[in-house]
Amino acid sequence: MTEILRESRHGGLAALGSRRAGAVDWRRALTGAVREAAAWASGAVDYTYQWPSRRSQVLRGVVLPRLRQPVPRVAIVVGTSGSMSDGRLAVALAEVSGVLRAVGIGGNRVTVLSCDAAVQVVRPVHTVGEVRLAGGGGTDMRVGVTEALRHRPHIIVVLTDGYTPWPATPPESARVIAGLIGADAPAPPDWITTVRIDDLADVNPPAQR
Repeated sequence: MTEILRESRHGGLAALGSRRAGAVDWRRALTGAVREAAAWASGAVDYTYQWPSRRSQVLRGVVLPRLRQPVPRVAIVVGTSGSMSDGRLAVALAEVSGVLRAVGIGGNRVTVLSCDAAVQVVRPVHTVGEVRLAGGGGTDMRVGVTEALRHRPHIIVVLTDGYTPWPATPPESARVIAGLIGADAPAPPDWITTVRIDDLADVNPPAQR
């Protein structure tokens, strides 16, 4: 069974569906979760002086800032503990990349962090081929999320088998989405939006250059 859960930022839990595994199910759930987080991020307007407000034309000698709607930045934290196969991670990364493109996030807006019990690699990427995975030790997604926040993302996507400690409280500046790989992955805290990914084929990962 593919169990698809949507958990609110404030702790509410609602089942979107529990249905016989179909590849489209979790991809649709992941796309919906990213779209919602992107919509939330787009509402986080900020001020900029790059394009002054039209009101500056009325007030001579006064330059007023203008409201700017940011394009969401995304950090993908990839759990690379010894229990995670490179093949499944490669497939999951490719799927997440496709979801981000589908919702219009790309270019220099994505940073991938490779993390086991410590952050091993941090790399801005344009394509999945630029991702570098390293690790193979224990698992602690707390350090991955903490490091990701240093890059000021609006959305953090965590790919993990779920056997990890999590941050105790939600970040104020970002939405967190967990892609749990494996049917038996333990659930994260209820403030994390969760998509269960249990139908990935284990393939040979792309060769590292």
